[in-house]
Amino acid sequence: RSPHPCASPPPRRCHLGQQEVSRHMAISRRVAICCRVGRAMVVPRPLVLAAAVASVTSAASEFHSMMIYDNDLQPVDGIGAIIEDDVPTTSTTTETLTRTTSTFTTSTFTTSTSSTSTSTTGPKVFGGNITKEAFAGWLSVWRSKYEVGLWNAELPDPWESMMPKALKGHECKVVRSTGGVAGGVVTEGMGYGIMIEGLLAARGEDPRALNNSLSLIKSWLAMVNGGVAEGTITQPFGGGQNATNSSTKPETWPYGVSAIEWSHLKLGPAGVPAWKFPINRSNIVGNMGSATDGDQDAMLGMIYTAYALQYPADFVDVTMRSVIAFASADLGFPDLYRVLPTGDKVFVPKLGSQWGGLLPEEGPYKTKQQPWCYSPGYFAPAHYRTMRDFVMQRWDDKFADYLPPHLDGKPSTLREIVEAFDSAVTAGYNILYYSSCSSGSVSNWVGVKAECDDPTQLSCRGVPWQHTPWVGDDHGTCKSSGTSFGAFGADASRSTWRIAMDYVLFHEESHRVKMYDRQGDLDEGLAFGAQRFLNRIVAQYASRSICDGGVPGDCFRNTSSPFRLAYAFDVKKCNATDVVCPNVPNDPMSWWAGFMAYPTFAAFVAPYDEIGAEQMTNWMDTFSSICNFSAVDKWNYTRGGKPKGGICLDSYFEASQAVIATLVMAGTLRPIFPASSGAGVMVTVLADTELQASGGLEVAPGEDDSAVTRNLVARGLRAAAIGALGMAGVVLAAGCARRRGSLGGYEYLRGGPSRSVVSPSAS
Repeated sequence: RSPHPCASPPPRRCHLGQQEVSRHMAISRRVAICCRVGRAMVVPRPLVLAAAVASVTSAASEFHSMMIYDNDLQPVDGIGAIIEDDVPTTSTTTETLTRTTSTFTTSTFTTSTSSTSTSTTGPKVFGGNITKEAFAGWLSVWRSKYEVGLWNAELPDPWESMMPKALKGHECKVVRSTGGVAGGVVTEGMGYGIMIEGLLAARGEDPRALNNSLSLIKSWLAMVNGGVAEGTITQPFGGGQNATNSSTKPETWPYGVSAIEWSHLKLGPAGVPAWKFPINRSNIVGNMGSATDGDQDAMLGMIYTAYALQYPADFVDVTMRSVIAFASADLGFPDLYRVLPTGDKVFVPKLGSQWGGLLPEEGPYKTKQQPWCYSPGYFAPAHYRTMRDFVMQRWDDKFADYLPPHLDGKPSTLREIVEAFDSAVTAGYNILYYSSCSSGSVSNWVGVKAECDDPTQLSCRGVPWQHTPWVGDDHGTCKSSGTSFGAFGADASRSTWRIAMDYVLFHEESHRVKMYDRQGDLDEGLAFGAQRFLNRIVAQYASRSICDGGVPGDCFRNTSSPFRLAYAFDVKKCNATDVVCPNVPNDPMSWWAGFMAYPTFAAFVAPYDEIGAEQMTNWMDTFSSICNFSAVDKWNYTRGGKPKGGICLDSYFEASQAVIATLVMAGTLRPIFPASSGAGVMVTVLADTELQASGGLEVAPGEDDSAVTRNLVARGLRAAAIGALGMAGVVLAAGCARRRGSLGGYEYLRGGPSRSVVSPSAS
């Protein structure tokens, strides 16, 4: 009905992300957005959508570009868009938007709709100067665990020529752990180190963080390749056994790919390593196989380090291969999943490449250790969301070559790995709900038994949390790592800071979790997510402690002991209640262990209606006052004294939990993919038949209808441009040529019956 919007005068130049973009927009009753990426503007065919949009500001600068993607999530070359109808020229400030949660199933794309307000969950809360000082002290303690040289793990240094440029010339460092089964160089400690340093490197405020992160990552890659003190080993060793193709081919036991040994850029192997080093003849059976908890922390740190380096291509390649290997070895991508009665597919994190989760008891891919076992303390939703956003934002067509194929030989896709990360979040929150008490206590180990009719199958219909916390309907149990089944202990305590990270980094998403009943049916009346879980712990401290941590000094009147706080969780000495319940049926470990107490403190970053923000900050400062760091050298721990106080041990595991908890409380976390948690615009896609009936769909010669049904991801309609919800017609013009590039956002449009999705905006 009008000239193509790109036929207007030459657009002005701007810079969007790492791509040069030409943009022009004229606003009146018709809003035209025209963008060109790359060499030429393709005059596109129209794709008609009906949209519910808010008011639009009259400032062209309030818009970023929109990208169009095909059904395989591959970006197309050009974009043009017209938003027409009655578009107001003034903006409003209403922030309540209708949102939908999109869920992939095995064959269809479905959605469920609910309404929520962005203001209901409140702001994030952090500790004050006392908390920041405590974090600095614990960071110094933690860094004293680093040792230079891979000889500590009895591994050779990696080939410099096969390292990304950022790693070349860096000395290798490892984290030396002590105590229990984790003594030596273990991926748990390495993961903590890479995560902590990567998060700090992304902030750009700590002069040592980036170098530490790079040194630890370099050692991680050497661990992936593997080595033994004596004898021979198959390389890359990864999370496999000492056999050809064990780490690199999904069809060779254990199921999945834990190491991707080749690179388009001729770099060395990347992925996830064996959980413990050194490895020799006597311990290789016990040390082989990856451990999901350490792997996912390392992946998060690598992604944040890539961000700190501004995403150089070779470092992105290594990180992408590592993330893909994690998804395959530790989540079971692409074939290890269950399909709920609703048709939703769910992946359940394994406990490592060789055991746990949904691995069957029998067949060629049977679990090495106890079947159907899972640890809620491993559940890391912020990590999975970050990995999801990383692969979407930094994807290149050539990375598809790294994806492991299905066992039937069919290639897996970007869309499927995104689905795996999203569904692992959904499954994890549902299992957490059935593994925790009203106090926020969580079971170390629980069951997720959902056996297929054919016990050798990897995927089938089933509900992993049907019998949780028990392993099956006969109340079976499982355990590992020296901690008890069904008890709040050292493995489970980490749940709090992992969920707190989800709340801080993905505030909006962590509030919208699809919850199901025991039979796998959607339970619209069950509200659960990061804030609700964290608030359980806040309420436990507020109601059970015999002091008010919101009042400075109240908990330490006439004492330096934190005993008044212990009444919240100390069952044996203080008769704490609600720490044991049907979901956590056994007695907990002592709150007086630093690795038990400190993680719970991180819960206070999520607002609680009955405690004001200032009091929440005071609570975190109260917890941070347990240890006195006045004698601690914040730059070099070995040059000063030790922290003094009631729960202030500086050993490996105690220090790891204290430094991570105070890192979260100190406000150190920052999201690097803000679009994932930003405001959204509801868009309803008309079915192909409806499009054709409207005359708005043009099919190019040789293409079928589905080929022109495009996935759309909005890369930044700013929140300022979203006002009162109103209806407006939208015509999007999509170029037909594919190109390599970044994929922004996380929800998609797809053809078929009319359905709704959210296109996220930049925060």
